[in-house]
Amino acid sequence: MPQKDSKPFLQYASLATQLLVSFAFAAFGGKWLDLKIFSRKPVFIWILPLLVGIGLIIKVIKDTDNKTGANKNTDTKK
Repeated sequence: MPQKDSKPFLQYASLATQLLVSFAFAAFGGKWLDLKIFSRKPVFIWILPLLVGIGLIIKVIKDTDNKTGANKNTDTKK
């Protein structure tokens, strides 16, 4: 019988924490780069969070994929 994940809340809570921390670092890093380069338009504050968002969407898709995800059922029944 396949085992169910007993704590799905922790998985989603860690994903939400990772999402918030990643966007915060990207936003502050983009603001810092814009100030460091003295750009007139805030380019990096838009580009870095966008790239982080794309990367996190790809990570979520890979983690939740039934075939290759992190919670893949490794039960080898015949």
